[in-house]
Amino acid sequence: MANTSYRLRCQLYGHESDVRSVSTITEYDGIVSGSRDKTARIWRPSDKTSFEQRAVLKNHTHYIIATCYIPPNSEFPDGLIVTGGNDKKICVYSAKQGIYLFTLEGHEQTVSSLSHVPQTDQLLSGSWDFTGRIWSLSTKKCIQTLKGHSKAIWAIISMGDVTQNSNIILTGAADNIIMGWKNQVKFQTYEGHTNCVRSLTSINANEFLSCSNDFNIKRWNVISAQCLQTYVGHTSFVYSVAMVSSDQFASVSEDRSLRLWSVNADEPKQTIRLPTGTVWSVCSLTNNDMVVGSSDGRIFIFTKDTSRTATMEEIAAFEQEIASTSIQTKTGDLGEVKIDDLPNEDALKKPGTREGQTTMINKGNGHVEAYQWNMLDQRWMKIGDVVGSADSTAQGQASATGEKIMFEGQYYDYVFNVELDEGVPLKLPYNVTDDPWFAAQTFIQRHELSQMFLDQVAQFIITNTKGMVIDQSASDYVDPFTGDVRYVPIGTSPMDTTGPQTNNDPFTGTGRYVPNVTPNVSLSSTRKETTSNQDPFTGAGRYTPNDSNDQPTRPLSASQSTVIKTEDAELTAAFPQAHYITMRNADISKILGKLKDFNDNATGDGLRLLDNQIQQINELVNGNTNNVEMKLNLLFQLLKWPIDKIFPILDIIRLIILNVDVCKYVFENDIKSNEFITQLFTYLQPEQSANTMFIFRTLTNLFSNDLGEKYMIKNRNSILAKILICLPLTKKNTQIALTNVILNYCIYAYRSNDERLSDYLYECYKEFVDIQFESDGAKRLILGLGTLFCTNADLVLNVQTTSDNNAKRFFTALEKSASQLNADTLECFERCRALVKNL
Repeated sequence: MANTSYRLRCQLYGHESDVRSVSTITEYDGIVSGSRDKTARIWRPSDKTSFEQRAVLKNHTHYIIATCYIPPNSEFPDGLIVTGGNDKKICVYSAKQGIYLFTLEGHEQTVSSLSHVPQTDQLLSGSWDFTGRIWSLSTKKCIQTLKGHSKAIWAIISMGDVTQNSNIILTGAADNIIMGWKNQVKFQTYEGHTNCVRSLTSINANEFLSCSNDFNIKRWNVISAQCLQTYVGHTSFVYSVAMVSSDQFASVSEDRSLRLWSVNADEPKQTIRLPTGTVWSVCSLTNNDMVVGSSDGRIFIFTKDTSRTATMEEIAAFEQEIASTSIQTKTGDLGEVKIDDLPNEDALKKPGTREGQTTMINKGNGHVEAYQWNMLDQRWMKIGDVVGSADSTAQGQASATGEKIMFEGQYYDYVFNVELDEGVPLKLPYNVTDDPWFAAQTFIQRHELSQMFLDQVAQFIITNTKGMVIDQSASDYVDPFTGDVRYVPIGTSPMDTTGPQTNNDPFTGTGRYVPNVTPNVSLSSTRKETTSNQDPFTGAGRYTPNDSNDQPTRPLSASQSTVIKTEDAELTAAFPQAHYITMRNADISKILGKLKDFNDNATGDGLRLLDNQIQQINELVNGNTNNVEMKLNLLFQLLKWPIDKIFPILDIIRLIILNVDVCKYVFENDIKSNEFITQLFTYLQPEQSANTMFIFRTLTNLFSNDLGEKYMIKNRNSILAKILICLPLTKKNTQIALTNVILNYCIYAYRSNDERLSDYLYECYKEFVDIQFESDGAKRLILGLGTLFCTNADLVLNVQTTSDNNAKRFFTALEKSASQLNADTLECFERCRALVKNL
């Protein structure tokens, strides 16, 4: 029988983290790979079976997400390699030597997809800033921006060349939609996927394929937008799809498999399991060999050509590695049954009926193994040991009937068995109404695990609950990585209307509320000075909630005698920091003016307050807490306004929470406090950075009151989890708000001598090394780290006696960006390093 199946050709080692993208260098069947280790690498065939690394491209400062190869042309005779990443940049290199040529800048968020328009000098890029861009490589400029998607774009491709003025571009996004653009104008929408669209590839001039987090691959007609076929087989998110030949394609998935398909068949022709957690990317070489990038940093290459296959020993070792992996029963296509219902080893004597067919075998003593039918070799191949396979009461896994199960006195929808690097199963309880990230953070804290497991555990929950909606109130939150309904890393969005690009208020036509501007810098050189900053209600400078106003601070509570302000002049380079930070500067008249403006324009039942009710809120803001319950209810009623109108309300909340009476009312019992914080967190959305900033300013101010402090410490795991998720994508003022919360937690650890909390906070510092910090945010983290050193002698010993530690990694990251840090921050930096030596 002719060999029609793929086998391992080789494995390439070099990357130190996830290989997120692979592309083919068609001139010599080479490979370009991009990784979370911030590098791209060029690989060239070295012999019949393997490749050698020819160049390492290091011009990105953050993770690389996308790669693209552009063949030689008259202007670039060596061809080009293009990479895009989390630093928002597109870097262009010579393909022959890997020499850096230039950078394209313009996207406001991660560049997630790259593609070349054949027979032109045009490059296509897609980004989490919701836009696609068309670039001219010869002029190094963006010539067109494609706007239409409401969420992050994950895929962009060209369907042909522009020689007949008929070029069609396709974009796929986390809004579940594919859009078609003809001559840069949207002409078609392709709807059918129920989750984030991750990858696109053209079959021919008239048809294309798409894959999605809904586990499916779809085939479409370009002109009619009709879905011609749906390919079912993957059992988790499908991340990448690529054509192999005119009638065959390949796909890779979170279910750790590479699958080969015929365009005209609904089921896969071959399924290849890999010994890695996630398979991110796939491309096809010109000889039809398949290249895949995985989460463990390896690149796997598979071939149908027997002359290029790995040795029998290498294939056996590869299969043994697959066999030794662990499989959860709620992932993969293994189903979920009781051990007693499973067949024994005799079942393996019977041939399978199709390629990739899987079965579970009861080996006795609670041990279950998974096998997959290999049609080529006519044998069952072990693909892993099954964990969490028994019934819910025996193994802690939720049953298929949906019955709740008991764990530590409480009922849960799921109680998973989780095996991390230690290899010991740990119990992870979870309800579908929970935020996966909160549950993951609680699990990490309970078992005293490294913070590095946060993303892994949260992704485990999302995958194993098969994307169930966690909370209807949070259904608008879509993660650009997965498109799934869950808490997302919030940052400043390109749709953010609070940036410095314009001064017009869309409602008043005057200077709008700008939360992210630099003090004392005019936003509009074309406006007259007498009108550019006028507030329409007060006649004074507009409402600018950046804590940079020169207005005198009005104390809202007599209990704040030990609290210092947030101006850098007050944040001295001293260790330890012993007094909590508050964010209390404000121009009350401007905030209330904006509130009145929005209230006057509010439409809809219950959305508009009477003038006397607005006056009640005015009194509350100015410290009058008589009838505090009634006044707070009026204020909270305004939180029903559209999300882009509530920033003055959130600003008021961060001020009044400093008042002892207000804090006592809100945090007098767990039900009230949880409802309050939960409601605040519902306003965390990517396009509303001002809301994010004020919410974390409120959390900063909670430390100033005993009840608020108690809440913050009780819920530190979930709050710190949100901070670690939000921080990478935030800009200056929002970053300051988040780092102030971290600093206050460090101060609490010092004041209470809480070494366990200090250990946990120190663990978080390894998460900061890949974040681009503004000087003020970096300063707060440095002050927090020095405070932790003064709290816990073991941390100092760790730094002094180990060559690889969290502090050193953090310091090294800061050294790389030292040119962007101001003098005060650099002084803190030097004092913190000296502190370690002196303690």
